[in-house]
Amino acid sequence: MAQQKLQTNALSYCMDLIGGKWKPIILFHISKGINRFNKLFNEIEGINRQMLSKQLKELEKSGILERTLFPEIPPRVEYTLTPLGKSLMTVVQAMNRWGQKQQEEVKVTKKKDTQQATLFE
Repeated sequence: MAQQKLQTNALSYCMDLIGGKWKPIILFHISKGINRFNKLFNEIEGINRQMLSKQLKELEKSGILERTLFPEIPPRVEYTLTPLGKSLMTVVQAMNRWGQKQQEEVKVTKKKDTQQATLFE
């Protein structure tokens, strides 16, 4: 029983760090070199500026991202993965691979259903 609680506590800890709809997507894009606010905003479909800002601040606060402000005019800010953030990329990449596999299976299933429907019409 204590072992199970320890395991779920560890899972809860991970979900606190990268859980939710946007954080894994943000991390994925930053790992691919898209590391400026406007670039992220333009790349991530469906997110609004306020939510992106909030999620970036949370990821920075938890030590997953580092925010670098360049003293230029206009100011430039870039986000990079910290060592902790890099260690999470195996989790994010596994989620991405799983999602791709599931999308392919859904496509195959829908294609089969469509083919069967036309055979019996």
